[in-house]
Amino acid sequence: MRIGIIGLGVISPYFLRAIDEDDQLELTAACDLDRAKLDQLPQPVATFTDYRELLDSGLVDGVVVTLPNDLHAPVVAAALTAGIHVACEKPLTVAASDARELAAIAERTGSTLFTAFHRRYNSHVQRLARELPDRALIERVVGRYHERIEEHTGNDHWYLDRDRCGGGCVIDNGPNALDALRQVVGELTLTDATIGDVRGGVEFYADLELRTADGIPVSVELDWALPTGEIKDIVVHLKDGSTVRADMLEGYDGFKSSLDHEYRGIMADFRAAVDAGPARRDDGPVVVELVEQAYRTARSKERRLRMPAKEAVGAHLVKLLFHRREDRGMSLSPWASRCVRAGDVHELVTTTDLPAAPGDRIDAVGFLGFAEFRRATVLERGDQLWLGERLIGDVVGFDECHAPNHYNVLIHSDRLLTAEDLDLSAGDLVVFKEPT
Repeated sequence: MRIGIIGLGVISPYFLRAIDEDDQLELTAACDLDRAKLDQLPQPVATFTDYRELLDSGLVDGVVVTLPNDLHAPVVAAALTAGIHVACEKPLTVAASDARELAAIAERTGSTLFTAFHRRYNSHVQRLARELPDRALIERVVGRYHERIEEHTGNDHWYLDRDRCGGGCVIDNGPNALDALRQVVGELTLTDATIGDVRGGVEFYADLELRTADGIPVSVELDWALPTGEIKDIVVHLKDGSTVRADMLEGYDGFKSSLDHEYRGIMADFRAAVDAGPARRDDGPVVVELVEQAYRTARSKERRLRMPAKEAVGAHLVKLLFHRREDRGMSLSPWASRCVRAGDVHELVTTTDLPAAPGDRIDAVGFLGFAEFRRATVLERGDQLWLGERLIGDVVGFDECHAPNHYNVLIHSDRLLTAEDLDLSAGDLVVFKEPT
């Protein structure tokens, strides 16, 4: 098969080596905007700076596309329409609608559409897929993809440009992690997603929650900010407390040294996909759908992981309280947050109850006292109340039986606490902090 490559960025050397080592493939053409990169290729490879000229050259049966993510859709569409088979570096596209359109073009033209998920060819992932314990024994599965992104991108700065990449770790590492897990445990349905550590609109951290068709919980942890090294594995937690694991980097000690055998697997499988013809369906659109769903869920949330959204704020105790009640009859406010002005005084109440729904009754209470807030802030469910280095508890909500005079700020603690239990004095400072 005569192969062209479109894009000579940081991933292209792995494709080039895989093509060179496959005696059924021949590199015949390459395209990049950087003429210096093209000049480094061996003769007699034809070189182009316009991908359309490469596609029209008649020199290729198939192309490998390793461009920035935002260019995948138009370039792959042009190649498929020209009757040229395509192996596209993951993700297939940024938008799911574009991925579906590419699949439709491939079906219409009979050209092969193939998304290059390199981790599915990892030797340890394949071993785990073969040796997976009986599914009835599995408690949960965790896939981890942790790295320091700057170590992996070289001069390809588009990875950190949301308009070009489509996001951050979810759209870059997410497809490999999701696809590898699908090879091991089967189809996945997204149930939740949270992103965080956002820099310039690009998330450096994410947690994805999914389920298999038979209900096994699957978590995906993505991290672009690991201080050093890499963690890329799948851990299967069994109900007896033991684990089985596929460490994708085990035995591949050099930096990115696991990639060569994976990209050889890509090119061999691409050949097989071309031989299989139109009957084969590419997994790229399925994974693009999962990524798009993850962003839709995560970006709709107020919360961002590993990112404080507000300053800690202190409140001075202006009146201490020492009593407890087991039948107080407070009622949980429907509001998850309350704005507090500088100088406002509110009552701090501990409780061992766990109210959840508006109107839930709170009976078991201990009274700390009234506190004056030093600065304006927003108190929210989940905030933590600290006395020095001691965590008193978490805000579970508000009772408004004394409003508009003051709120009762309800603090869940392991036991009912009063001012005397904490050895408080008038004027002591307590601090509300957002959990991280």
